[in-house]
Amino acid sequence: MRPPITSDPEIEAIRGALEGPVIDVFRREIGELKHLPRPAAYDAVMNDPKMLDRCFRLFRTRPELFRDVVVNAERKPVVVDQAVLSCGRTLAEAMALVVRAAARRYFHAKLDFRRFKPAAPKIPMLKRVAISLGLAHAPVVKKAPKIQSRSEALYNAIRDYLHFDWQIMLIPHYAPLTPALVADLGPRLLEIREAAELQALAAPGGTPKDGRVPLLLDNAQRLMMPGRDMIDAEVLWRVVQQMDLARLFPKTEANQLRRSVAQVSAINGDVLKALLPALGGEIRRFTAFLMIAYTSFGEQRFKQEFCQSGQAHAARKLAERLAKVAPPPPSLVEMKRVYEAVLSTAYVGGVEADASGDDLLKARPDLLKALNALGAGKASPVSISG
Repeated sequence: MRPPITSDPEIEAIRGALEGPVIDVFRREIGELKHLPRPAAYDAVMNDPKMLDRCFRLFRTRPELFRDVVVNAERKPVVVDQAVLSCGRTLAEAMALVVRAAARRYFHAKLDFRRFKPAAPKIPMLKRVAISLGLAHAPVVKKAPKIQSRSEALYNAIRDYLHFDWQIMLIPHYAPLTPALVADLGPRLLEIREAAELQALAAPGGTPKDGRVPLLLDNAQRLMMPGRDMIDAEVLWRVVQQMDLARLFPKTEANQLRRSVAQVSAINGDVLKALLPALGGEIRRFTAFLMIAYTSFGEQRFKQEFCQSGQAHAARKLAERLAKVAPPPPSLVEMKRVYEAVLSTAYVGGVEADASGDDLLKARPDLLKALNALGAGKASPVSISG
């Protein structure tokens, strides 16, 4: 299933480059594609989100391979998303076209079934003879009204939210969503980067019918007991399950998940009030931070640093560090990387670092490097879309 030919010369130029010199690079570099002709290699990539993700990663990590094919009007290599290609579109726009085309193919393969045309009405032999002699007219067969396929309905609902290369691996998890759910989520769909969270939203009851915000997209205040500075353990448990935060634990400790939720729910009220604003009040980031802190410190140290009274001062210092770091994307891998680095600079051996953290960072150059990589400056994460 190829996208329809368009009258837009810029899009056709992108298509030609993808099906020609760009796919040739992938054929040279990826073993499974080496012995396939161009059209077959192109289809193998576009029909398989995992393969397409490999191709995106190759382009991101080794842009020098594409220096002669992904170029601007001056034939200079293009690697920045907002740079304009020789066709007149930005690199971000070209990549978004690829993401949409791949999603459309996947939806068609998974959601549509072969439709058989209804059998033509049987005509008695004498009438067939009369028709052949011009003595009668053939019966008029009414065309059945064209019904939008399931894949097209979903694609039309979601296409405006397909922009980024990180969405490629989520395409199989977009397929179970209904067009109505996509319309209800709207731009919030782009806040979801985890397959487990999409599955939770698509599950029965994942999106409340009373107009209330889905749990995973709500404010962190949803975790709190009404009128109290305490976490509701049952609500936290639901968030942890929907986010599949069991991934934070080694397999040998998977049975500790419920116990960890109970311990995290016992966090001191003053510590909660210090940390909530620094984490932006978003329920998934807040929950992820607390669970990452638990798995990083272990049960005893977590209780000592977060659950005992008198820890508000240390919590405020930790909040200051969190406030200096740009919020990570809502990906568990990225949140774990950022929050573990911040937690490592906040405490060493149970002793709080000074307010600036300078002494600690001098003693721990590995942590300084990690924080610099996080962009403790305010740089936004790289994307492929405008």
